Amino acid sequence: MLTSSYVAVSLLGVVSKPVAAMFYYPNPAVSNLEHILVDSWGAYASNFSSAITPCDNYVTEVGLPAINSHRTTSAQWMRVAFHDFATADLAAGTGGIDASIGFETARAENKGSAFNDSFTFWQPFVNEFVPMADLLAIGTVMSVHLCGGKYIPYSPGRIDATIADPKTGVPEPSTSLEETLAQFEQAGFNQADAIALTACGHAIGSVHAGGFPEVVEQSAITPNNTNGAVNFDETRAVFDQAIVHEYVDWTGQKGGALVTSYNETSRSDLRLYESDGNKTMLQLYESGDGFQDTCVELLQRMINTVPSNVQLQPAITPALIKPINVTWDVTAEQQLVLSGKIRMLYADEIRNEPVSVTFSNSYTESLVAEEGLGTSAFKLSDAQTNAATQYFLFSIPSSSVAGATSFTVAAEGFEAQVFEIQDAAFIVPSLSYADVAKGTVSITLAARNDEPDFDPSQLSVEIATPVLQPLTLAPKIVRAAVQVAEVDSPFHDIGYWSGSTAIEPPTGAVSVTLLSSGKVVDTLLLDASVAGW
Repeated sequence: MLTSSYVAVSLLGVVSKPVAAMFYYPNPAVSNLEHILVDSWGAYASNFSSAITPCDNYVTEVGLPAINSHRTTSAQWMRVAFHDFATADLAAGTGGIDASIGFETARAENKGSAFNDSFTFWQPFVNEFVPMADLLAIGTVMSVHLCGGKYIPYSPGRIDATIADPKTGVPEPSTSLEETLAQFEQAGFNQADAIALTACGHAIGSVHAGGFPEVVEQSAITPNNTNGAVNFDETRAVFDQAIVHEYVDWTGQKGGALVTSYNETSRSDLRLYESDGNKTMLQLYESGDGFQDTCVELLQRMINTVPSNVQLQPAITPALIKPINVTWDVTAEQQLVLSGKIRMLYADEIRNEPVSVTFSNSYTESLVAEEGLGTSAFKLSDAQTNAATQYFLFSIPSSSVAGATSFTVAAEGFEAQVFEIQDAAFIVPSLSYADVAKGTVSITLAARNDEPDFDPSQLSVEIATPVLQPLTLAPKIVRAAVQVAEVDSPFHDIGYWSGSTAIEPPTGAVSVTLLSSGKVVDTLLLDASVAGW
């Protein structure tokens, strides 16, 4: 409870510089995940897609070692998702995409570098609103979408497991056909589904002698192929139908090492493909572009297989108009201002026309675009080119927008949209900071004392940070308390409360959430400078 003396606040996590308290639209989780999905390259890019751009990239190494490794990050991301999914038990309501794979890398069925490589790259993106399990699913969405396949609708809301899944049984190269089909059936995929999902999953990537000597002979390892990679098809980094054509026509890679292995017991894909007399593979062969639609349907089912206690949210769609980092703050001249950016997402060419912001008190500003442009992985409507982003900065004194509870963004060619704001209470960004060297973080809260319908005593603050946890590279989110005392304020109608606490080093962005009677009124995201705006 916030009083004139002290307030108990949960607090954890820090960064080395002040950052901005923000209104997130429609909420912090969707805002952050949409950023990863949409802002691919250029201005304010999320940098998530950098790991798989170009699609034959291997993010863990650079230069010639990465090229000679013949490893493919996009294929690794899909393998991690499949292995996390494969222990699902639909009847029991357990398993599926929950990031438990991070605890399971010591199992023989999960050997190889894909799991730790992937979690290492994803780790800085994890925060209170973005669990590792959601990133794991996004990894498959982006790997398919950026590398030649169609977009898989992405629904957020997964919850990270806190322990390993007690069930084992990810199909291995030596697993019998009967056991493989039983494992797929347990996860909700019948024989035809299992065959098609395997073909989709092996549309990109390779099998490596370094990790699977029982599949690929050691002679495959050369100075120019340091892990002894044998590709699934001739287009290792393109998500296409080549694996099906090369298997059916018996050309190129003939379906890859899990079809042609020198070790007959390791020909797991061959056993699976032949299990229905090649009926499913021939149907995929004849389907043409329908192969992509089949993969979208099956891979979406895979990433949406979650424990029964998890409720996924509606699929995220790109926001054509998106406010970014909209925040109240106090300037050095002790002036209260509302600032932020408006991101416009264009289906084709940039219009270079002003964007207007009109507040509910009728105050209007015409915004001029910043110079930097961004490019999205998305193509909107029937456009042949990737969508582009443009940003419009604003900073408006509170006196101009006094009493406003929302603002409307309008631009030529776009449907106007309304976004809510409030100034009854907020975290003061310029007075909230962390000292990483000392292991402390300080925050300042502000609340109006001149509004009869607002009770500052009902304010509370929750602060959360992702930190390392044993046995997995997936961070856990922890919270702690700090006492905040009332301090002097430069305003007669706004009070200040400040405090500090010791914290653990964060692995990613730290969130500070201000609530009034349990309702979120402001959020401060302390960015670890890797995965935010």
